[in-house]
Amino acid sequence: MKVMSLIAAAVFAAALASHVHAQSLEPAPKGCYKDLMGKVSCPPLGGEVHVTLDGVAVCGKGKCVRDLFGKITCSAQPGGQVIQEISGQVRCAGSCEEASAANCQTL
Repeated sequence: MKVMSLIAAAVFAAALASHVHAQSLEPAPKGCYKDLMGKVSCPPLGGEVHVTLDGVAVCGKGKCVRDLFGKITCSAQPGGQVIQEISGQVRCAGSCEEASAANCQTL
């Protein structure tokens, strides 16, 4: 009887694993980022998603730029523009803020 319950548990686990694996093959929606674990991160409306040097998805409420050191700065205004001058100084519509995982929506 123990053998039958072990077989049933193994079949259930294999079916569950194949279902989870099939989900991870689907591409992320346009404008979103899907990490290696299958987590999908999307920016708010008018924003952008970027990936840090550590592989973490972060989002901005508006457009974003990455500096030479990997810092991602975004407009704090939804849909707001951002520019990086030749000197490296970043200017944003409204104000600037660092991109954050808290701004991302997960699917």
